[in-house]
Amino acid sequence: MKGRALSFVIGMVFLGHGLEGCGILATHDEARSYRRIRTAKGDRERLLAMVEYLKSFPNGAWSSEVRKEHEAKEGEVWAKSNTTLEGLEFYLRVYPEGQHVMEARSREAALRQVVSAREQQAAKESEAQAEQARKEAEERRQWVTRTAQYWLRVLTRIGNYGSPIAQVAQANPDFSRSFGGAPEPNCTPGRCIKTYHAHYAIPVPGGTRIERDIYVVLRLFLPNGRLERVELLLPNRGFSRWYELENRVAVLDEDPESRLNAIQWALSRLEPVINEVLANARSIDFIPDPIEPIRGAAPFAASASRPSPSAQEVAAPPPPSSASRPVDGSPESTASSSTAQSTESDLEALLMGAVKSGSAPEPSSDQPKTTEQAPQAQTTFYPLGLRALEAGPIRFVIFAAPDDDTGEACDGFFIQRSGSAPRSRSQSSQQQAPPAQQKTQKRSR
Repeated sequence: MKGRALSFVIGMVFLGHGLEGCGILATHDEARSYRRIRTAKGDRERLLAMVEYLKSFPNGAWSSEVRKEHEAKEGEVWAKSNTTLEGLEFYLRVYPEGQHVMEARSREAALRQVVSAREQQAAKESEAQAEQARKEAEERRQWVTRTAQYWLRVLTRIGNYGSPIAQVAQANPDFSRSFGGAPEPNCTPGRCIKTYHAHYAIPVPGGTRIERDIYVVLRLFLPNGRLERVELLLPNRGFSRWYELENRVAVLDEDPESRLNAIQWALSRLEPVINEVLANARSIDFIPDPIEPIRGAAPFAASASRPSPSAQEVAAPPPPSSASRPVDGSPESTASSSTAQSTESDLEALLMGAVKSGSAPEPSSDQPKTTEQAPQAQTTFYPLGLRALEAGPIRFVIFAAPDDDTGEACDGFFIQRSGSAPRSRSQSSQQQAPPAQQKTQKRSR
């Protein structure tokens, strides 16, 4: 009853106003439209209510009053609105036939072009950033491939294996510059070692995260100061870890099929470079020597003891640390022209320290100290030869850790002077190998 009484009172007020002014009767719809003008909060809402009223009731009871007030505000609205696209849109909305319509439309078109150009530029920048992020993610996944392929090229092009290390460094600037670059190598008498490392995890939808590590170890053998052999080692069955990192799919080392698939995939990553740099090499029947334990590098025992990821594990691999960033052969990843000479000089001093009988150079603070010792029987493992080639002065061998091996269990390849005599079949597989590993060697034949 109260609501009806209030409506009746308001209607009578509006009706009386209309009868007093010009004798025009106002409908309930017009009265509500006019009331929105008088109860509006702020100038913007008031102007919009005026436009709506004049559009709906051009000859209404209060049209003259509303039109007069609306026209009086045009100059003020134009002054406040003519510099922004939003302001011009508002002006054209409330004054579609105003004094500044032509200018407003011209300015609006110009500003729309500016806004469109900015949006297009922002879209291009966003697309470029997304592409850069995609490339960086791809590079993080492929850094082991780039590193292994790069070193395979560099090491097979060394033509003076068996020479003093200083001569090798001088005759092979790519080797000298890259081996001397970050991460800094550590040397002891007869050995030099360089370690790359990255952390990653295995993405499996709906699972939990398990952290993983992958290492690439480059090791020089320098008996009597001469470069006889170089090994590129991937500890903890590194072919499997390499596959996981790049494909983001778990490899179960205990599953022969999963492990074999990872090994074959790793070989496929090396084959193109092998065909390029060893095109004229001949295949040979060769049983690799036992691989000595890695000394003076990362603590591989921790990573070797990690279980293979389960089917419930998930994560995305972060990039390798800057201290362990791999090389790809570009000037930026090895050494700049302004520092190449000093880097080579430092490397020569470092390498020469490895052939002296005195104490080895102190390692950098972010690298564990090198303490080469005699190989321990329990960690020495007998690799399975996957492929062996001989080309002129060098012998190239790819190998993998056997299924029943423990410890570091390295996969990888080595290059040595072809004049270096291999161990006899009986020496490598019968006399020195533990019984379980003898069985592995027998199966590999």
